[in-house]
Amino acid sequence: MPYLLFLGCCLVWSVSFLLMKKAVVGFSPLSVGAWRVAGGAAMLGWLCWRRGVYQRPTRGQLGWISLVSLLGCGWPYAVQPLVVARQGSAFVALTVTLVPLFTITLSAVFLKVYPSRRQLIGVCGAFCFLALLLADGIRREIPVGDLALAGTVPACYAGSNILIRRKLSGLPSLWLTFLALSGTMALLMPISWTVAAPVCESSREWWLAAGALAVLGVLGTGLATYWFNTMIQTQGPLFAGMSTNLVPVGALVLGWYDSERVTVLQICGLVGILAMVILVQYGAAKPVRATAKADS
Repeated sequence: MPYLLFLGCCLVWSVSFLLMKKAVVGFSPLSVGAWRVAGGAAMLGWLCWRRGVYQRPTRGQLGWISLVSLLGCGWPYAVQPLVVARQGSAFVALTVTLVPLFTITLSAVFLKVYPSRRQLIGVCGAFCFLALLLADGIRREIPVGDLALAGTVPACYAGSNILIRRKLSGLPSLWLTFLALSGTMALLMPISWTVAAPVCESSREWWLAAGALAVLGVLGTGLATYWFNTMIQTQGPLFAGMSTNLVPVGALVLGWYDSERVTVLQICGLVGILAMVILVQYGAAKPVRATAKADS
């Protein structure tokens, strides 16, 4: 089951970056972020109702959930569509591969959980191959501001993952994800109303953008985030975070299909990253604990 969740997140999030690219044609980047969490919250709210999943969070948990909403959803979902609109979906997907490196650092500091030798080799190796991809981006004269902005996203993801593992492991992952997305929607939606949407050339173009945004919300934000949080609670932040190293593989293929530039250096880097993910994840899954059963 953990590996199915892992592959599900990889596949769905690989497509998500292309969906963002299509959505920003008809919606502002902030609106894309706001409506994707609204769609995800609606989907998970329905699942919570059908399954009878509910647990009143404590006052302390509400504070941590608010921080997860800001770090794990609010900032990334506002920033990613903006950079996608400027630099394309494949480039932004590359930056999320930094999540495992940040996760190892933060896990050691806050959780006192240290990687095995194999995990450390795999993550550091993946980072070296990522450096090839980032060097390719700099060579293509991507502005340093966009590189820095995109780089804040994996740092926020890693910090959010640590918070979930350390402070919120007692909440059912389905209910936790619903609360986090609802909080993010309350944050982003009012701000998005102040930003003008781009003008579409035709109604067909707008409907395509709206359809991409709907799929991005329900699958890429709702279900995939729920699967990811389940992995954090049952397998740990590093196991879950390694899924971000495979996301660029699918995103790069889809970007190439959508006429984005793909270089030999990028392909070499992604093949190396794939090898490092296999090294870290092979045999790493643990038996699912009771925290996962709370959602069933």
